[in-house]
Amino acid sequence: MIKLTKRKAFNFFRSYYDVYNELESDEDKVAFINALLDRQFLGVKPSNLKGMAKFAYISQTNSIDSQVKGYEDKTKTFLNPIDAPIDTPTYGGTEPPTVQEKEKEEVKEITTTEIINFDDAVNICLFSEQWKEDIERLYKIDRTKIQYALNEFKLHCGTTGDNKPRSLNQFKKHFTNWVRVKQQYQVKTINKDRL
Repeated sequence: MIKLTKRKAFNFFRSYYDVYNELESDEDKVAFINALLDRQFLGVKPSNLKGMAKFAYISQTNSIDSQVKGYEDKTKTFLNPIDAPIDTPTYGGTEPPTVQEKEKEEVKEITTTEIINFDDAVNICLFSEQWKEDIERLYKIDRTKIQYALNEFKLHCGTTGDNKPRSLNQFKKHFTNWVRVKQQYQVKTINKDRL
């Protein structure tokens, strides 16, 4: 039976040969060599070795695993797909993400330069606590009114036709400019009313 592998060769160290020669029974020798070859070519760690064959393999584990890891790191391939890391994010094992980790993800999304739909940008900003904090601090807008301000901005852009797709960075800049102009207009109106 042919076993498919991406690996073409590996270094067979003298220590493997020495351990092999120390084994007395042919059964142990074959089990050790099979385990060594399966690990080197297929990435499969032996689970059914017994007796002296198991002892022989364990004595060489460090060397064998180092060779396999070196090959996988260099070629960016995994010999055994079962051992390949999963590309899903983990947060300290099975623990759910903390509030700070969630906020870091939101900040990463907001700093993106990818062009997205106008409504999506509004929604992302609505759910970003860090962005709301920044707006509150910079423009002295009460946090509870930021959602109202975003909805008013959305309506304004819809009426003027300025609700085109843009990056989140561009959206944030456009919103903050709108807030600044609106605040300046309100100050001028208040000053006119006092006269």
